[in-house]
This record gives sequence, C-alpha cells and structure tokens, in this order.
Amino acid sequence: MPSEQERKKVAIAYCERVTAGDVEGILELFEPDAVIEDPVGTGKVAGHDALRDYYRNIVDNYQSRVEPGEPRGSHEDTFVALPIVVSATIGGKTSSVNSVDVFEINDACRIARMWAYWGPSDIH
Repeated sequence: MPSEQERKKVAIAYCERVTAGDVEGILELFEPDAVIEDPVGTGKVAGHDALRDYYRNIVDNYQSRVEPGEPRGSHEDTFVALPIVVSATIGGKTSSVNSVDVFEINDACRIARMWAYWGPSDIH
C-alpha cells in the first residue's frame, strides 16, 4: 500500500503534468481502466483511450495551468483530496476555476478514480 506521502505526490504530479501539457505523462499516472468525472455530475470518462482524448482536448484547446494547494490524506490509505485553481483560456479569455479534486490511489500507486468538485459559481 502506498504511503500517504506517496499518494500525495501522485496528486501533485497530476497537476504538474496537466500544466506541462504532457498527455502521455498524465496517462502514466492512471490505471488503464481508470474513471474520472470532471466536474462531478457531468458524466464519466473511462479508460486510457477516452482519457487521452479528454486530456488532449484540455491541452490543445484550453492551455490549462493547475496550481495545487495543500493535499489532504485520509486514514484508510486510498484517497487524497487536493484543492486546486485551474486557469484556462476559453475564446481568448482566461478564466480560473476553484476545484477540489479527489483521487483514489490504488496499491500500484496509480489513480483508479478521480472526481473534480466545482460548479458554475466557482468559475471566475
């Protein structure tokens, strides 16, 4: 089982790789059958092929930069919650989104699931 610090490093690495536009590097952090929901309530994206398309769109069309806050661990050795601020360019205008991303990290120290919690009032 990965330590709490190892799980937190995965969450931070995710932010770094999204900011760097490293789609293949992002995928290396995920299990092949991983599922994300970003934001929660808008539908799930499952598996490396779908995740590749999802993150390619983010990198190519939004130039997203992810600024992580302080990661929070859990007592059951699986989850990490990470407050983040995402800056994205949409239609030539830069907006920021305040989110809390929750990562389920498995025994292989890979992301099995990720949920992003943000709503319309969190876009600035």
